[in-house]
Amino acid sequence: MNKTEDVILPLRLLCLDIDGTLLDTAHQLPPENRAAVQYAAAKGVCICLLSARPPQAIAPIAQALGVPGPIASFGGALIEEGERRIFDRRLPVDAVQTVIRLARQQGVSLSLYRDTDWFVEREDRWSEGEGIITGLHPTAVALEDTLAAGAPHKLLCMGEAARIDAFYQILQKQAIAAELLRSKDEYLEIMPRQAGKAEALLNVCHHMGIASEQSMAIGDHDIDCALLRAAGVGVAMGNGSDAARQAADWIAPDNDHAGVAAAVYHWIKERDA
Repeated sequence: MNKTEDVILPLRLLCLDIDGTLLDTAHQLPPENRAAVQYAAAKGVCICLLSARPPQAIAPIAQALGVPGPIASFGGALIEEGERRIFDRRLPVDAVQTVIRLARQQGVSLSLYRDTDWFVEREDRWSEGEGIITGLHPTAVALEDTLAAGAPHKLLCMGEAARIDAFYQILQKQAIAAELLRSKDEYLEIMPRQAGKAEALLNVCHHMGIASEQSMAIGDHDIDCALLRAAGVGVAMGNGSDAARQAADWIAPDNDHAGVAAAVYHWIKERDA
């Protein structure tokens, strides 16, 4: 725990991770969370959905919440507010080419994301599972062939936890010019440097003209640790990883018990009472 409640400035920004946080384990939006987010918005708090998902997999959740606000996709590499792009950063093409080659060698399922495009070399059980979660469907193509149209915002490596552990170590030894972040045991997210969730929070704060101390962030996994530390209030879910819980200022109930709602009412409603 890093901060105390008596020194927190009035909150003006709420950054919400989606999977494992805002959504329950069935990937549904609990009505309690929806009501709490709408309550925060009515109190003048800007709502920013911040996820490793691509933008078209975040938009339906934003619509279900029914509140406006910026959307930070690909873990923060792309930030949009309506039709306006606030931030846009891509992976180096040479790093992408290296990951494609190594993923083939190691038998890792690899997805490449750019804007609203999702590419895989072939569909497998991992891409099918991700499609079920996000409601999207990938295009099968030789991944190198996609690079002529532009560098990607994100790569997603999927596989059994032990295989992803080993692949993570291989990429570290290669000194890949990118951020390597675990979003769950079977997923390794490869993001542009200086374009993570913490930087996204700071970019949105700058866009709004507010201090980072006026923000609250809620997340559940290792990929959220820097975000939780950067926020004025960092909240980890009860189902969060050990690293996320250690990075947080407050632990909410788990995502099957409306932890987001509990955090909102504790840090916003009770402070207004």
